[in-house]
Amino acid sequence: MRAVPALFAIQGLHYLIPLLTIPFLMRVLGLDRWGQVALLITFGQLALILLDYGLHISATQAAARRLGDARGLAALVGAVTLAKLLVAAAGLPLILMAAGLIDHVGEDRSLLVWALAATLVQAHDPLWYFLATNQANKIAGLTVAARLAAVGVMLITIRGPDDAWIYFASQLAAWLMVSVISFGFIQRQTGLSWRDLRGGRALLYEGRSIFQLYAGSSSFDYLVPLVLGVVAGPTSVGLFVGAEKLARAAASLLTPFRNALFPQMSRLLTDAHDEAASLLRWALLRVGGLAAAGSLVLLLAAAPLVSLLLGEAARPATQILQILSLLPLLVTLNGLIGVQWMIPAGRAVALRNIYIAAGFLRLLLCILLAGTFDATGAALATILGELSVLVACLLYLRRWPVQARAG
Repeated sequence: MRAVPALFAIQGLHYLIPLLTIPFLMRVLGLDRWGQVALLITFGQLALILLDYGLHISATQAAARRLGDARGLAALVGAVTLAKLLVAAAGLPLILMAAGLIDHVGEDRSLLVWALAATLVQAHDPLWYFLATNQANKIAGLTVAARLAAVGVMLITIRGPDDAWIYFASQLAAWLMVSVISFGFIQRQTGLSWRDLRGGRALLYEGRSIFQLYAGSSSFDYLVPLVLGVVAGPTSVGLFVGAEKLARAAASLLTPFRNALFPQMSRLLTDAHDEAASLLRWALLRVGGLAAAGSLVLLLAAAPLVSLLLGEAARPATQILQILSLLPLLVTLNGLIGVQWMIPAGRAVALRNIYIAAGFLRLLLCILLAGTFDATGAALATILGELSVLVACLLYLRRWPVQARAG
């Protein structure tokens, strides 16, 4: 839990930067150019799911079991780096092909290249290493400084639509600085060298279930707005995305607690099952209680929050936010029961299947409900999708409970 302050800083920055930059970019770039930049940001996040391959989860778990073994950690870092390079070599042609098929994404090739370059470097962020080795505080300050410096560069140098590339270039520079300095720390601690760049294919094979879980649980967050746009039009998308951003921002405030628990849970489930179960109960009670309080605040304060943060024109998003107010509670419970308990217990395949099935259910419900209820239907589909994950996990664990390992 010592990593919690550092993770709060990084997570808070994730939502502070949009608050600092989006109003500025909309004004300076103009709505059309900003819309293209925003579309490339979303496309970049989808590409990041592939380029990261879920290794920030599987590598954290593996590193937590190698504490004190410098050579073992060096070999793991080398394997993760090579694995991500292999994924990029195979995946970038597919990403470029997809960009050409999606309206407005591939129109400006130069901007697309800058966006994908920033995404590629971000995929190599080694935060997972520092989290697993209880050193997140060491890298948090660097990450915060580099990304705030990027914001400063944007505010000073972007003067019109032709400067849109600077947004992605500044992000590229920030992630490059973080990665270079971080790998310097890792090299001094573990003796990492070029000879450790091996074992990438084996790591990809071993981590395929985690990747499928990661893709299944993350991709649908970006696909629902696309479906809503087809079914109900862009106005409904704007209202839904605005309300969802507020709800997911509230849900993310507790992500540092969940991330900090993961390495410890991975270690305890290996040789101290009862302690792991006690830790899970503690987290469900404390962290889950905070999430429930957050959901209640969103429900009761939806109207003033929408007016203050989204503007008077977004008042119809109030009802959407009230429905989505359950997200902090559901996302937290799913993270604790699924990621924190089922993955370390070796149930990643089952959790992957649950998330993928729930994702398709969410898309189907969005198609059925959005035609009648517009953005409110998409909000209902989102909540029902998250609820289906929770129910499925509980039913699975009731049928196949996690047992203490023999010996």
